[in-house]
Amino acid sequence: MDDYVRAEVVDVVEALDAYGHAVGVVLLGSDEWDDKVLPIYIGMQEAFSILKGLGRVDFERPLTHDLMVNVLEELGITIEKITVDTIINNVYIATIHVDNKGRKFTVDARPSDAIALAVRLEAPIYVSRKLAKYVEDLEKFKTSGPQ
Repeated sequence: MDDYVRAEVVDVVEALDAYGHAVGVVLLGSDEWDDKVLPIYIGMQEAFSILKGLGRVDFERPLTHDLMVNVLEELGITIEKITVDTIINNVYIATIHVDNKGRKFTVDARPSDAIALAVRLEAPIYVSRKLAKYVEDLEKFKTSGPQ
């Protein structure tokens, strides 16, 4: 994992996209980035799902990511870690690293889905060091979003 840094969800905030629509932004931070974060723009539903996984909002019924966690746990499958690997055409690419009773494999995923699972399962989050060039000052994202 030398090419990756350990990261954590610093916050999930609301922003406006280029068309004026509300979107979520998950902010990943690392000790190596000081007061900078890697912003990943996601849908509002995914933002609320991550916030639920962090215990910051609640819903009466399970969300899709809760359902997925329940199925994985029932099958005895664990998520070892998730990685945010690269960005292609302004789209981040993530990988979920899975252990199915000793059979290890990876699954391609949207970062929002991978992070929503990771926060629920307390799986570590890693970000490729090459993505450090996309980090921004945390202060830029101080808002009153969907926190």
